[in-house]
Amino acid sequence: MQVAVGAAPRPGRADAFCAALLLLAGAMLCMQTFASGKWGARPSTEDEFVYLFQAKTLASGHLTYPSPPLPEFFEAAHILVTPRFAAKYLPGHAAVLAPFEALGAPWLAPCLLLGAAAALLFVAARLAGLTRAASLLAPALLLGATDVFPFFASYLSQSTSVAAVAALFVAALALERKPSAGGVAALSCCIVFAGLVRPFTGLAALVAGAAVLVRLRRRVPVRTLAWALPPLLAGAIGVGIVCKSATGSWTTAPWALYARQYMPFDGPGIGTVREVLAERGFPAHLTALHDGFLETRGKHSWRHLPAETMRRLRIVADLAPAWTVIPFALAGLFWSPLWASSVFALAFFAASLTFHVGGAIYHLELYPWLALSAAAGAEMALRGALRLRLPRPLALAACSLLALPALWTVVRIAGELRLVLGHAPERGWVYARWEPAFEWLRQRHALVFIRYPPGWDGNVDLTYNEPDLEKADLVRAIDKGARNAELLPHFPDRPAFVLDPITLRAERIR
Repeated sequence: MQVAVGAAPRPGRADAFCAALLLLAGAMLCMQTFASGKWGARPSTEDEFVYLFQAKTLASGHLTYPSPPLPEFFEAAHILVTPRFAAKYLPGHAAVLAPFEALGAPWLAPCLLLGAAAALLFVAARLAGLTRAASLLAPALLLGATDVFPFFASYLSQSTSVAAVAALFVAALALERKPSAGGVAALSCCIVFAGLVRPFTGLAALVAGAAVLVRLRRRVPVRTLAWALPPLLAGAIGVGIVCKSATGSWTTAPWALYARQYMPFDGPGIGTVREVLAERGFPAHLTALHDGFLETRGKHSWRHLPAETMRRLRIVADLAPAWTVIPFALAGLFWSPLWASSVFALAFFAASLTFHVGGAIYHLELYPWLALSAAAGAEMALRGALRLRLPRPLALAACSLLALPALWTVVRIAGELRLVLGHAPERGWVYARWEPAFEWLRQRHALVFIRYPPGWDGNVDLTYNEPDLEKADLVRAIDKGARNAELLPHFPDRPAFVLDPITLRAERIR
């Protein structure tokens, strides 16, 4: 069953005004979340350090940097140290951060991305034929979802990928509404960009985009559909250039090389773990991280898949700010203009099931679909209630029943926002314990060897460096005892220290 929907209204000044307000509201909400701790917009996870490392590389005009001297001293999670000094990720998200990094305000990028995602959801809903009031519901659900928008207050790539998904939906809806060569190219550009940010997102975007083009083939000449090829070809060439720069091979992705060097078992796959010896071996201080990944990969079997599928479906449902959103989202599946978003959601969820790690953060790209479907379902319910020819008391009762879930959702959102923004404890910073010591060393333009003790937390890596080691205020290396002397000649003008991260005692060795 599909709901018949009339032609979508032509966006007007009021819609442009709403989109601008949503952009501003989202950006301010993210700024407030970032500012909820005295340490400000600091990276708190390993991935954030890696994306900032990559953004600094791009901002300096480089794709990668030369391999550092004696690379084994500089190994850190998700960083290649040979054959080049580079992040293991594709550069889509870092490319968004890079201009703001160059301005000294990388935190502004994810703030604007939250606002952009909210505005794009509103535009997508309007293009899908929803009323302005219903269209505002989709971005409201995003900005009120305290299990979603706080992830934007970070340097994680999900901020860019969620915005890219919203842009994909806008491009698909606009193309179906008015097919054109430019619209086909725009849809293809969204697919390429999504893939450069997160591969699973790009794969799902490709499936949804291909479905849109197949559906248009009877309405649009082949020469118009062919405009999808130039962006796809340019994207493939771009990926090849990135691969060549980071790994020395046009076809070996940085992520694949990192897996080969450190964790051959990591990556998409279900079932038996391949027993392949790592080329380099994981650094000792990251052993817990290695073992954790190996354990989750070992459990990701075909026998375990049904239970894992249900667990991840519950994760997606829990992203909604209230359970009342879910029935409307399911009803919204029948709003026919949003069919491409449903294709994307199905393809993305299926692709994500091939990866052994499946927490909430790995499903955020589904939220634009969830919010749009919920908005469509709410409008369908309201239209259905208004069309019923009931006596006035019964009509009022029906509308009241529909208002109750909306009221409950508003109450839940208000309560969650009040907790997160107004009364939550001050945001801590994982690395605050070591920052005073590193700042002291930074002022001395030092080379510091970090003496990680046995049993170190593999999720706290202190060895992240600036991509340009020569210009860095501080160079960090892994302490290797007597071998430290081998590295000293490569940094002759720097005082050298050994730092104990437990006692914070820095012992000068040169």
